[in-house]
Amino acid sequence: MDRTLIPDSLFPVWEALDRLAPTYLVGGAVRDLCRGVVPHDWDLATVLHPDEVQQWGHRAQYRVIPSGLDFGTVTIMTELGPVEVTTFRRDGRYVDGRHPQTVTFSKNLEEDLGRRDFTMNAMALNIDGVLVDPFNGLRDLSHGRIAPVGDPRDRFTEDPLRMFRAVRFTGLADSSGDALQLDPSIMDAIGRYKALIAQVSGERHQQELWKLLDTPHFAAALRVLSTSGLLGVVWPEWVATQGFDQKNPYHHYVLDEHLLQTAEHGPTPALRLVGLLHDIAKPSVFWLDRSLVGHFYGHDDVGAKYVRNMLGRMAMAHDMIDWVAQLIQYHLFDWEGASDTAIRRLMRTVGVSVVQDLLSLRTMDIEGAGRTWSEAARVRERVRRLSEDRSTRGVRLALDGNDVMHLIGIARGPQVGYYLRQLEDWVDQDPARNTFATLERQLIQWTQKEVQGNVNDNE
Repeated sequence: MDRTLIPDSLFPVWEALDRLAPTYLVGGAVRDLCRGVVPHDWDLATVLHPDEVQQWGHRAQYRVIPSGLDFGTVTIMTELGPVEVTTFRRDGRYVDGRHPQTVTFSKNLEEDLGRRDFTMNAMALNIDGVLVDPFNGLRDLSHGRIAPVGDPRDRFTEDPLRMFRAVRFTGLADSSGDALQLDPSIMDAIGRYKALIAQVSGERHQQELWKLLDTPHFAAALRVLSTSGLLGVVWPEWVATQGFDQKNPYHHYVLDEHLLQTAEHGPTPALRLVGLLHDIAKPSVFWLDRSLVGHFYGHDDVGAKYVRNMLGRMAMAHDMIDWVAQLIQYHLFDWEGASDTAIRRLMRTVGVSVVQDLLSLRTMDIEGAGRTWSEAARVRERVRRLSEDRSTRGVRLALDGNDVMHLIGIARGPQVGYYLRQLEDWVDQDPARNTFATLERQLIQWTQKEVQGNVNDNE
C-alpha cells in the first residue's frame, strides 16, 4: 500500500481525532490505496461519539455538518473537501431496503467493519499505516475478487442496491490493471434476488450507472449488468434486446451485443449511455420483408420516446434526457448522402455541438457493428467547414418576427413562424443570403407571388 497517495491535508483532521480516540481510514479510500489508485472520497471511523466529533470540529474552527447523526456521521469540511467521520456502530434490521431500523454505537472496530458489503470495503488503516483486515479483503483484492462480508443474501436483502454496486465494482481494475471479478456466491445471490432492485429509487440507480460508466472496465461491467438480469429489472425495455436476431446483413450481432459493443466504443460516459440505448426500440418496430430481411423503420423516433421514459424513471436531469433523446432521434442521419443544405439545417435544429456528438455516435454505431467508418474523416472535415457558416443554430437571421410582421403587414400568429422557417431553409441553401436587405426582398417576393396566386385562383 502506497501511503504517499494520502494527501497531506487529510492528516491534521485524522491526527487530531486520533489523539482523542482511535480513528481509522475506512471504506473505498483503503480499497483504492490497496489498488494503487488515488482515492476520491475520505471516510474516517472512530470510537468518538458524534457529539464529541462535532464539539471538536467547532473548537478546531472547521465547518461542521451533521450530515447523518442518526447513523453516527458528521461531515468535516476541510481544504481537501468533505471528510465524513462516523462512529463505530452495529446496525439493526433493515426495514426500508436502505437504512437500518436501529443503530447502536460501538467501541469495536471489527464489529463496525462487519456491517459492510464486500471484504475489500471492510478494511481499515490506522494513523501509523497498519492495515486492519478481519475479513481478508486484501487477499480477495489481490486475487481480483469481489467477495461478500458474510452471506451475500443478507447483504442484498438489507439494501438491494448493493447488487448494482457489486456489478459496478467489476468495472474497477486491480493492482495489475485487470477487471475485478464477482465471487460466485454473489452471482448466485443476484440471480435469486435481482427483482428486489426494482424497490430501489430511480435516482440511486442513476448514481450507480454513472459511476459504472466511468470505470476503467465499464464495458465488462455493462456485460455483467446485462447477463445478471439486473439491467432488465432496471429497464424492462432491455429484455427484448437480449438475443434478438436482427436478421439484417448490416448487423452481424444480436441486438444486445451490438448495443454493448457500441457503448464500448464511447469516448465519454454520456456517449456510452447513448450507445447502449440508441437502438432500444428496434424490437418494437421490427418486421420482415418477403426476402426475410429485418427492417426497423421509425426506431429512431420511437427510441427517442423510449429513452425519455427510461431515463425519466431514473430521475435523470431534463437537459441530459433531452440530449440523449435528440442523439437517438437523429442517429440515422445520412451523412454521406446529405446535401450541404441538409447538414446546415441539422446544425440549426440541434446545434453544432450536438452534431459533433452525432458524428461520434455514428462512428461508435459502425464500430459496434464490427466495421470501420471509412468516410469519417471526410465527413468531419465537411461538417467543420459548414459549421463556420452563419446559418447554424445560435446565429440569428438578419431579421426577426417583428420585422416579418412589419414588412408584409400581418399580425402576430402562426404565419410569422411559417415565414421565419421558410427564410431559415432558404438561408441554409446559401448562408450569404443572410442579410436584412436580401431577406426583405425574398420575403416580399414570396408574399407577392402568394397574393397573385390567390387572385388567379379566384378568376
